[in-house]
Amino acid sequence: MVLVAFVLLVLFLPEIVSAQLTTGDVGLDFATATGLATTDIRVFVGRVINAFFALLGFIAVLLYVYAGYLWMTSTGDAAKVDQAKKVITNTTIGLVIMIMAYSITAFIIQALTGHSIVPGVGDGDSRRDRGDMPIGDRTYELGNGIIEYHYPEVGQVDVPRNTNISITFKRPLVLSTVFRNYDDAGTYGTEDDTVGGVAVPEVLQLNTDNFKIIAVADLGGTDGASPDERFSTRYPDSGALVDPPPTVRVTAVRVVFDPLEGQTITISPALPIGSPTTDIAYRVALKGGDNGIKVWWPGVTEGAELVQKNAFSSMNADGGYYWPFTTGTMLDLTPPHITWVEPTPVIDPGRPENVAARNQLLQIYFNEAVDPTTVSGIIGEGGGFTNIEVRARCLPDTDCDFNDGVDFTSVSGKIFIGNRYRTAEFVPSEPCDGVTENTCGNQVFCLPRNVEIRVRALAATLSSEPPKASRPDGVLDMVGNSFDGNGNGTAEGPESAERRTDFNRNSPPAALAGINDTARWTYHVGERIDLVPPTIMDIDPKSPPPIDRAHPEGPSKVPTDLPITVLWDKTMSVMSMRTGAYDEDENAFSDDRTTISLRSKELAKESLDQDCSDPDVACPYVSLDPPYFFIDLGEGPEEIGGIKRTRMMITHRIFFTANDMGYTMEETASWPERLPVYQPVIGAQIQDTLQNCFFPSVGWNCDMGDNNSCCNRVGQEDYFCPL
Repeated sequence: MVLVAFVLLVLFLPEIVSAQLTTGDVGLDFATATGLATTDIRVFVGRVINAFFALLGFIAVLLYVYAGYLWMTSTGDAAKVDQAKKVITNTTIGLVIMIMAYSITAFIIQALTGHSIVPGVGDGDSRRDRGDMPIGDRTYELGNGIIEYHYPEVGQVDVPRNTNISITFKRPLVLSTVFRNYDDAGTYGTEDDTVGGVAVPEVLQLNTDNFKIIAVADLGGTDGASPDERFSTRYPDSGALVDPPPTVRVTAVRVVFDPLEGQTITISPALPIGSPTTDIAYRVALKGGDNGIKVWWPGVTEGAELVQKNAFSSMNADGGYYWPFTTGTMLDLTPPHITWVEPTPVIDPGRPENVAARNQLLQIYFNEAVDPTTVSGIIGEGGGFTNIEVRARCLPDTDCDFNDGVDFTSVSGKIFIGNRYRTAEFVPSEPCDGVTENTCGNQVFCLPRNVEIRVRALAATLSSEPPKASRPDGVLDMVGNSFDGNGNGTAEGPESAERRTDFNRNSPPAALAGINDTARWTYHVGERIDLVPPTIMDIDPKSPPPIDRAHPEGPSKVPTDLPITVLWDKTMSVMSMRTGAYDEDENAFSDDRTTISLRSKELAKESLDQDCSDPDVACPYVSLDPPYFFIDLGEGPEEIGGIKRTRMMITHRIFFTANDMGYTMEETASWPERLPVYQPVIGAQIQDTLQNCFFPSVGWNCDMGDNNSCCNRVGQEDYFCPL
């Protein structure tokens, strides 16, 4: 069951022409809006300027001819000779000014349109000139493919030189394809794994055959007899980060295989990358194919042995997937801090209105991306993660059998990372008693009843050069700076002889003398289990009808890089916001817990020179890969109307327009089915922080009254919408 949030046919029109077609609503706010576009006004202006300067050049030639005529016919008349010289001098000065103006104009037009106004310059591969369209590049792997998220992000600039690189895969990784000289014995378990024939060390090196980090200036060609050879030529060891090799850490996965459990790696270069004097463009390339990165999948039949599958079934000179980023000239020396926690720490957590439900998830929001391997892991059996502690003890004089009520005891569960590596979320491992499953058929997990929960987010041991940590025994940011738990802007490390007291978020101290950077807070859990599902309050942009008040001119005027925004009526779970897990071999989304997808139809002209204005003449096209996308929840829930609510943003690569596809107004009219279509889909498996599933048939644009669901904006008794 899904809510089709909207279908947007994005055509970014020049101001001089605007035409729009709309269709009626079918289903749950399912509509399309189309626009017909002609040549971009910026390109038109460039052509006018080109013609204008050509005319000026022709006039300059005429002036030189006139000056020559005066000189040749002067018959010794000094006045005519002087006049001819003045014409030549003034024409030359004008010509120099014209050439300089032309150069400046060419630069500006190039910057505005991506095309040069100088004939024969800057065209290259025509299919790559249209907004750097990723034809042949597997950018959909981020979001719609095997990759959930990575840092740095695609095209991110001013990345600190001391950055680490993290990548989250949607399946458990075959570790022998991640670590150098690693032997996993061909099994999912790690008990018998070795490195170079000996026990697995604490620090592991990156398999630089499969993971390439290289400056763009050091890229090679694409020669080779096989995809593997072309990949090696394109990303030569002489230019990549190979010697010394980067180190790498991975997040833990459960002992019992879960095919829907993701795994994240963090790569740490041995030295800062980039340059202290200039920005440097980099690429990260991941090797696909039979000799590249692999992930674990369940066997063909139930109970069969696990199998290794290629993470990226396709492979070319640029690997199975790559992305660019650019470093700045500075190092990041600012430690991370907490911006929000859920449940909110209060001075008196025992007041009835402050007591949390048993199925309430714990969330910790940070102000920046943090190293996923230092904030996510398994607590309790099969784990050993200790950087964030979740402990409980029974409240006095209550019905509680968790412990003796004196000491705090660890609560088993798993901490997930999401929201662009800025939010950690703890899910307990104990199923709720009395609740079989939630509304979408998943198990609901509960904290012990009638307990006081104590959370500690640990600062890491500092190195001799703070804020950098010496080891990952606490929360770190993406450059390895230790956690600033007391929020004073300085990394001061964990408990020490000088700083024996944790920072108390329930009652922050006025002075920080003797306070270390480990943050601590408590909250109370009662007996209640909250089963009220979340609903969507608003989306932006909307598909008509009705008129979208945020974009009254229609979908054709929506900026092509605008994030898709969904406002929920409650705080939402981070770990439930799973993007599509695509099985390339089966050509289908095999993950039935997928909650967010971004579908698209982008049919670009195969050649920009081809005339497609006649609908009776075939017009070859190229179908582009879906846009990459990821989920952004900001720095914490927003308080709207006195209630904390989550604003979810789907950040994506730019949507293409009809002009980007290469079509003129006349060609679009001849081939209306070529209009680009974008369809975000929000699925029923998305949950709030109480693990209640979203009802897609309930929305903001229907007067529910006493009805149970909303179909085509009409309330009804059933809990489903007929198709």
